[in-house]
Amino acid sequence: MEKVPDKTLLKIEEDLKKNDLGKARDRLHGLIATYPNELELRRKLGDIYYALKYPSMAGRYWYLEKNKTPEMQHACIEFEKLKGNDPFQIVRALKFKGDKEILNDLKFSENFSPVQRKVTEKLLEEPDDSVFDKLLVVGCLLVLVGTIVFAVIGVYSFVEWLM
Repeated sequence: MEKVPDKTLLKIEEDLKKNDLGKARDRLHGLIATYPNELELRRKLGDIYYALKYPSMAGRYWYLEKNKTPEMQHACIEFEKLKGNDPFQIVRALKFKGDKEILNDLKFSENFSPVQRKVTEKLLEEPDDSVFDKLLVVGCLLVLVGTIVFAVIGVYSFVEWLM
């Protein structure tokens, strides 16, 4: 597993010292996309959103935090409410692309809400290919085959026209 570049982390710290939370937020979003297994980055991004007065967004990034403070718990509840307490919507919004083993290693608090239990179950289960995904692949293949067929017909017609 690659380590997060110290240079980028230093830039984030400098941005925070300059109170440039927007730039620090953008850098952290990029790092989370590149290093999804680094949950510490999610915590830092949650801190920034909380400082920017977006508790539901903070809760989104604090949701996978092991040891939540009361502020973190409140923000996570706000995030759940924003998503209608629907575990599927919460999992989609978390956008966790990292290793599922990391989630197994997390020891969540015992006072889990039923929503949090369902969310962790959904995060740990293997995603099913939906009918839409399968139809999308079939549709793309049909477009590709159609394009090739029309290209061959066009070349054939052009050659016939020349003769």
